[in-house]
Amino acid sequence: MKTRYILLAVAALLSAVSCNDTWLMYDNSQKPKLYFNESLQTHSESFALLADDTVSVSTKVYVMGNPVDHDRTYALEYFGAESGESISMGSVTYPLVSAVYGEDFTVDDLVIPAGEVSGTLKVILRRTPKMLDSCYVKVGIRLSSNDEFDPCAPDSSSTSAILTPEFIVYVNDGDPACPNWWRTALNKPLGWHYDLGNFYPAKYRKMLEYFHATKETHPAFFEHNAELFGYNLDSPNPELLTTTQMRMTSFWRQSYAYSSSWAIFVMKPLYDYYRQYYKDHPEDPNWEDMDLAVNINAAVGWASPIDGPYGYFN
Repeated sequence: MKTRYILLAVAALLSAVSCNDTWLMYDNSQKPKLYFNESLQTHSESFALLADDTVSVSTKVYVMGNPVDHDRTYALEYFGAESGESISMGSVTYPLVSAVYGEDFTVDDLVIPAGEVSGTLKVILRRTPKMLDSCYVKVGIRLSSNDEFDPCAPDSSSTSAILTPEFIVYVNDGDPACPNWWRTALNKPLGWHYDLGNFYPAKYRKMLEYFHATKETHPAFFEHNAELFGYNLDSPNPELLTTTQMRMTSFWRQSYAYSSSWAIFVMKPLYDYYRQYYKDHPEDPNWEDMDLAVNINAAVGWASPIDGPYGYFN
């Protein structure tokens, strides 16, 4: 009987190794692999609402391998936009141009600290004139081989994140970028939400106008949300919102603490303004049918944030 239990335990272990626990078979003789764990595929930044001429974005670089007792450096290579490539931000499509390292961006130290299996890649973006030409600048970063590491192969088998050797940021000036929370869910396209309709720069500025007005009328509401998401709701506080997924979805999660305030002070005034505006300006290229029923799967429609089918109070 004892032998039978031993055989069953061995069989169970072999079964586990042959299925999902592939890390048990990691080959320590090969160079460790590096990868980004991307839960958010469209990273966008804009200087349009900023006074500063530089802004930084950060992402984690992970090691598929064991920690060691000394710092390790890794290597990058850079790539830009392909001919004719474009990006859609809500209802607006912009052509892409290639970023130039040292001109449009730089990177900080490329180090995996001793005893760690991850490091932080910091990318410093610079405001340049090309960003004003009604386009986005594509900053393409790819992990590369050196004496310490090799890049991983892309793996999109996960439903919540993609294991990839590439990190891409799209940067512009002139028009504010579509914030990463202007979508219904992590796996949905950027630029539509049933409480906001389609994104376009003028609508975003109008939303910020209502939000900024609360600095005087409702300071507690304003200060709480500005601390979490930034003055223009596009710079999440990395100390309070630590993961990429939280930074993307946190606007809606955290806004529930002030859901009635968001609905009354910002969302409903924005909805009412555009309902009348579209009646008066049917020729506007960003016109939206305010009577169109919301369809989440098709990403169309704009419901009243208070009394619509998806309203805050329903």
